[in-house]
Amino acid sequence: MVEFSYSEEQRQICSLMEECCDRYLNDRVYADDASGTFRRDKWSRIAETGLLGLPFPASHGGAEQGMLTTALAVRALARRCEDEGLVFSVCAQMSAAQVPLWIYGTKEQQTRYLEPLIDGRYIGSSVITEPGAGSDSSAMTTLVEKHQEGYLLNGVKTFATLAPDADVLLVYGKHANGLPMLDVSAFLLEAGQQEYSIGQVFAKMGLRTSPMSEVLLNQTRLPPHRLLGRERQGMGIFFKAMLWERIIVSAYHVGAMEQQYAQTYQYASRRKQFGQAILSFEGVYDKLVQMRIRLETGKLMLDQVCEDFDRGRCGMHSASMLKLHTSESKVQNSLAAVQIWGAYGYVKESPPEKQMRDSLAAKLYSGTSEMQKKIMLEGLGEGYE
Repeated sequence: MVEFSYSEEQRQICSLMEECCDRYLNDRVYADDASGTFRRDKWSRIAETGLLGLPFPASHGGAEQGMLTTALAVRALARRCEDEGLVFSVCAQMSAAQVPLWIYGTKEQQTRYLEPLIDGRYIGSSVITEPGAGSDSSAMTTLVEKHQEGYLLNGVKTFATLAPDADVLLVYGKHANGLPMLDVSAFLLEAGQQEYSIGQVFAKMGLRTSPMSEVLLNQTRLPPHRLLGRERQGMGIFFKAMLWERIIVSAYHVGAMEQQYAQTYQYASRRKQFGQAILSFEGVYDKLVQMRIRLETGKLMLDQVCEDFDRGRCGMHSASMLKLHTSESKVQNSLAAVQIWGAYGYVKESPPEKQMRDSLAAKLYSGTSEMQKKIMLEGLGEGYE
């Protein structure tokens, strides 16, 4: 298959990620999935590889690598790590918490929050979704009131990835009497300062090792230096994070599909029925062919979008197209894998059963598939007018 040309440094970074997975990240995966346990020891091992700092400035502990290198490293992590909740958590923190601090944070905020997020001392969570405001961010009701001594926040947030274990939250709220989308600001909240409380911690179908909860804001008082960026710049901050997130989670999807395909191909090669490997049956190899096509097109799209991003010419519609394709492909490939494995793919603690549960959220997070299609409207005619 055609592939982009990767540098020796990029290959070494990917090999480092694979070695980390093999040595440290694949123990007790099914037990942790069953109990919904987030493993901070595994998080520390990932941080030691430098993955969490790849695209960020050296002055804050990063490696100043481009999007392609970052995506290749995430893809390598997902290709070898069996704990998809852990991989997803890495993507969520890097794109939705670290990127905003890097682009919009003051030097003091970057030193206080970004550096410990990069080196693994801190966990970060982006908190925007509300019970009545999911895809429709304009329906946000978390209220921001400005006072002489700072800001006052009140509201209920939900479905906040990593919030139960986070050390710092990036929280979005709307100013009193403000216009939807235009009058939203972003704030940094610290755990242990009684600035918020954790509500319901959700039990999930998949990605169970990535904790998710409500965040309750009740008369939360914040000093002025906790504002990220400028007042009323919040949605711009969020959209910048989403551009990154849709590319980074797509790298995770591609890597996870690579792992799944290899396992399923090997199973079909050794599983025998009617005296021959089931790989020789048309109903099986047809599914494997389709799995491979979706995987290979995802790899090519990922590389192209990353190259475009590094050259400064990647728009949101391209990132949305990539995310739509890889998320839908991940679900379709998971369905095919369960069918190929048969009853073995349906029982607990088999790779396809867990992969199926983990895959379904791909069509929901970072914008639903329906929202990606709506975003793509602006780019549908690009190059074909």
